[in-house]
Amino acid sequence: MKHGFGRTAALVVVAAVIVGVGAYYGLRGASEPGNGNGGSTAAKSGGTSATDGSTARRRAGRRGRRGRGSRVARVVVASVELRTIGNRVAAVGTGRALRSLTLTANVTGIIEEIRFTAGQAVKEGEPLVILQSEAERIAVRQAQVKVRDAEATMQRYQRLAAQNALAKVQLEQARTALATARTELEAKQYELKRRTIVAPFGGVMGITKLVKGDFLKEGTAIATIDDRSQLVVEFVISERVASQLKLGNPVRLVTPALSGRVFQGKISALDTRVDTASRTLKVHALVPNPDGRLISGMTFSVSLRIEGRKLPSKHGLAIQCENNMVSVEGKIAPGDKVVIEGHDNVRPGGTVTLVKND
Repeated sequence: MKHGFGRTAALVVVAAVIVGVGAYYGLRGASEPGNGNGGSTAAKSGGTSATDGSTARRRAGRRGRRGRGSRVARVVVASVELRTIGNRVAAVGTGRALRSLTLTANVTGIIEEIRFTAGQAVKEGEPLVILQSEAERIAVRQAQVKVRDAEATMQRYQRLAAQNALAKVQLEQARTALATARTELEAKQYELKRRTIVAPFGGVMGITKLVKGDFLKEGTAIATIDDRSQLVVEFVISERVASQLKLGNPVRLVTPALSGRVFQGKISALDTRVDTASRTLKVHALVPNPDGRLISGMTFSVSLRIEGRKLPSKHGLAIQCENNMVSVEGKIAPGDKVVIEGHDNVRPGGTVTLVKND
């Protein structure tokens, strides 16, 4: 009896569920828009009404999604520009004088006079150090006397030869004696000239430790002299840009020794080979120095322009918010518009409204 009662209860429950589900879908079908049959129609064809209701809901969902996707996005755009990149080369260089020399003595003697001070500007040929030279002056005077005697003899022999009163051999001997006396005079004058050390070119004198009365040996250093009318700045560049440099290319230079001043120069020399260890090329730039404030040994920051590469560039906000401008390679051209604000609202095929970029 108990088993029979259980089976009967289970059948009742299943039947109730079936009736409830049928009633639910029948009511939903009857409530769909455009269904004018009311509840009785739903009861008669409940299965069909449930299917129609599900289709209607899917269509409504698609309409809703299309409605949300078709919102107008407010964006800010900027034009693509054609910009040149990689057109500057920077380097650190060291300056040196256009001409620089350490003066040395080429004779031995006692210093009689020093005619320069450190930092003094001198002209080419100007006397700097004079050695005692009394013996050399005497030797010059003696040579001058010999020359005068030889010239007088030569004139007398020429008159006699004109009267056929002198042998030609004697006239030739007189000519030889005069030439010898003149040569000896030139040698004595040269020895006297060497007792005075002169500036080989115009420049600025360095410091000397010598004083009057010092015994100067041959080869002893006297002082330095620098021609600072122009400064040569030496620096190196990467072999990557070496082929783009030419003699005469302009160069911009600054030095911490003269803060705030900018100097303009030109490339004056390019080495003939790239250093294999550092893969760099030596370069010299010539910089005018009319006021003489640039001196040898100064450090310079050097910058110069090269051809570089031309690439389409757009506002950095079109890619990353922390960039100002970025150059890109792609299917864009100068004048194209790119979104720089409002990216999150943009969808493929969507509509946008351009907002003025303040």
